[in-house]
Amino acid sequence: MIVRAALTACWIALPAVALAACGSELDVDGDHVDAAVDPDPLAVDRVPAPGSFDDLHRTIIAPRCSGQPGLCHNGQFEPNLSTPGNAYAYLVNRPALEKPTLLRVDPGNPATSVLIDKLRNRGVATRMPLGADPLDEAQIAAVEAWIRGGALREPGATPAPVLNNPPTRPEIGIFDSGGGRLDTAGPVRVNAGATITLRHTVRDFETADAMIPFGAFVLNAPDGRSAIINPGAAMDPHVGATSYDAGGPMGTGDVLNFRRSWTIPTTITLLNPDTGARQDVAAAGLTLTVICVYVDSLSNGIATIEFGAAPITIQ
Repeated sequence: MIVRAALTACWIALPAVALAACGSELDVDGDHVDAAVDPDPLAVDRVPAPGSFDDLHRTIIAPRCSGQPGLCHNGQFEPNLSTPGNAYAYLVNRPALEKPTLLRVDPGNPATSVLIDKLRNRGVATRMPLGADPLDEAQIAAVEAWIRGGALREPGATPAPVLNNPPTRPEIGIFDSGGGRLDTAGPVRVNAGATITLRHTVRDFETADAMIPFGAFVLNAPDGRSAIINPGAAMDPHVGATSYDAGGPMGTGDVLNFRRSWTIPTTITLLNPDTGARQDVAAAGLTLTVICVYVDSLSNGIATIEFGAAPITIQ
C-alpha cells in the first residue's frame, strides 16, 4: 500500500559509468611500428552541428561558465555545466533554484526559461556569468534560438523527456493549541493531555500543494518503536495522515500547509512495525522523534522524508 511503500522505500538513481580501455597489438613483425590502435572512446572526433546544444556548450558555455577550474559551474556549483551531457541534464526541464516554480530551460519558451533571465539580468538576484562581462547579444540570441527550437540536444533529436522532478524535503513545525510554535528553541516539552498540531510543508514542481495525495507523521521512540497516533486504523495505526490546510502559517521558507492534530494520552501504545508487537507505556518521560513523509503523486510517486530536529518530550 502507499503508506508502507512511502515510508520504507527509497528511489536512488545511480549514473552508469562506462569504463573502456585502449591499447595496441604487439609489434610482431619487428618493424617497430604500432599496429592499428583502438580509438579513444572519450575523444570528440567531430565538430558539433551548428545550433546544437553541444555547439553552444563548446562556443559559449564552456569558455564563460565551466571550461576550467575556477569558473562557477565546472562541477562545484549547481547546475553542473562541466560537460555537454551534464549541462543538458541539469538545464532542460529542471526547476531553477532561484525561481523554483520555473524551469531553467523550458523547451520552446525562452521567455519563461530562467537561464535567459540569468543571462539578461531579468528579475534575478545575480546576473550570469557572475562577476564577469555579460554575454554579448548575439550569444544570448543563439541560446534563445536553441530554446525556441525545442531545446534539442542536436537538430532532429528526440525532445528531452518531461521529468518527474523529486519533491523538496519538508519543513516540520510543532504548534500548541493556541497556534504558538514550540520547536524554535530546542526540544519541545509538553504535558500529557495537551493537544499539539504537527505541520509540514510540501513543494513539488509538477504538483500543486493542494493536490499532494499523501502526507503523514510518524512518532518514534528511541528504541525505534512508533507511537500509535491513529488507534482506529486497521492498518498502520502508527501513521498519522495529514490534511491540506490552505490557511497554514509560514515556515522558514514555505507555508506549513499540511497538518495533523494529536491529543497526547497519559498512556501511549508503542508498536513494533516489523513484528506487530504492542506495549502500553506511561507517556510522561517519553521522548519521541518526529518523522514526516509525503508523496508527490499516486502514479510513479516519489516520496521524500524528513526527521524533525526538535524531539517531543512528554512531561
